[in-house]
Amino acid sequence: MEKFAIIYDFDFTLSTNDSPFFSLFPFYEIDGKEFFKKTEEERVKNDMDSIIGYLYSTYKMALEKGKPLTREILYSAGKNIKFYDGVLDWFDRINQFGRENGFEIEHYIISSGICEIIEGCAISSKFKKIFASSYHYDENGFADWPLSAINYTNKTQFIFRINKGILNNCDDHILNGYMPKEKRAVDYKNMIYIGDGYSDIPCMKTMRDKGGFSIGVYGENSSVADGLIENKRCNKIAKADYRAGQELEKIVQERILTLKNNKKMNNYT
Repeated sequence: MEKFAIIYDFDFTLSTNDSPFFSLFPFYEIDGKEFFKKTEEERVKNDMDSIIGYLYSTYKMALEKGKPLTREILYSAGKNIKFYDGVLDWFDRINQFGRENGFEIEHYIISSGICEIIEGCAISSKFKKIFASSYHYDENGFADWPLSAINYTNKTQFIFRINKGILNNCDDHILNGYMPKEKRAVDYKNMIYIGDGYSDIPCMKTMRDKGGFSIGVYGENSSVADGLIENKRCNKIAKADYRAGQELEKIVQERILTLKNNKKMNNYT
């Protein structure tokens, strides 16, 4: 069965807010908005990459509160994440639709958020791989260094990793080397990228350039998504409503059916 990949951003694409707001900030008894304000000030002051700044501020916050970051703390912070309507049963529905039309669907996350938090959420088992920012832990289990910091630009490398089936952060030699199309894990045309904002533009553009498909989703306000479609960053926009029969599901199903029909025509000719 031919493989098909649906790739998602996480915060405000699947979840209804930035992940730390649900449990991590309450655990440390801090105001999330103030945290991000101070993080931005520190980042600009030191000319720091935004995601490195976020990881550093989170690490520093935990030390100042006397509760250094551990994998367990971050994993637990994923337990209370709230998702848009329909997300919880979305994956099984789309997988079934894919199978009925000749595709084995795999789901992936490419996020600038903290991987350990996403791994602790209710839907983490639905993803073949979660690519996200993460920490290294010392011999005592405390976070001491970033393992990966995924910003808006270097998100695109993971599209190439999925294409070639290189599902790690370290094997750059194979990633950048030549691989015949027939040996690649997922054809670009069999990919959909779903994201909510400007940080997703490089992935959306890469997807379009490679013959794939991208969808901009929005919560209550569609202004950002409108800009994405107007500037030809994505193919379609839809409300982040993952329930059966809603526009987002129809767009994904239509894309799958289009590829199925194209394949039939190619076989016929």
